[in-house]
Amino acid sequence: MANIEIAAQLGDSGMSGGLHNTCTRNGIGCSGDPSRKTHDGVDLKNPYGAPVFAMYDGTARLATQYKDGVIDGAGYHVSIISTINGNEVRNVYFHLQKDRRTSGPVKAGDIIGYQGVSGNLEAGIKKKNTTSHVHVKAQENGASTEPLEHFKTKIDPNTGQVINPCY
Repeated sequence: MANIEIAAQLGDSGMSGGLHNTCTRNGIGCSGDPSRKTHDGVDLKNPYGAPVFAMYDGTARLATQYKDGVIDGAGYHVSIISTINGNEVRNVYFHLQKDRRTSGPVKAGDIIGYQGVSGNLEAGIKKKNTTSHVHVKAQENGASTEPLEHFKTKIDPNTGQVINPCY
């Protein structure tokens, strides 16, 4: 994906619903309710079946999120641990298809999986709360960080608007 675009959450959430740490999800919109989990990543538009690429060289690992024995939340995902400027960076790519996910050593730009509707994404699309997207989460040295800091395309983390496109 040369230029990324935030997948806005429909209804009351809007662009904030697709951005990192901007709101707490309440099913139909955003609120400031501290008892709810904040959106810990960014949602990037990506059509079903489109490839998902590694941002950095690193080691990929497959995982699946379950709740009560049913695939939920992140669904099928891939995490990649990389060393960037001496820091451990872990990027996780959620809502992938089960098959054709990569594990082991990867290079930046490698296909690590394909867009799916796993986890809570399928229900969100059916309810028309969102569109097809890959949810990307980032951690640096074990602490949650703004995923947009790791993209070549620069996006305002408050508005979701592209500042400097990468062509």
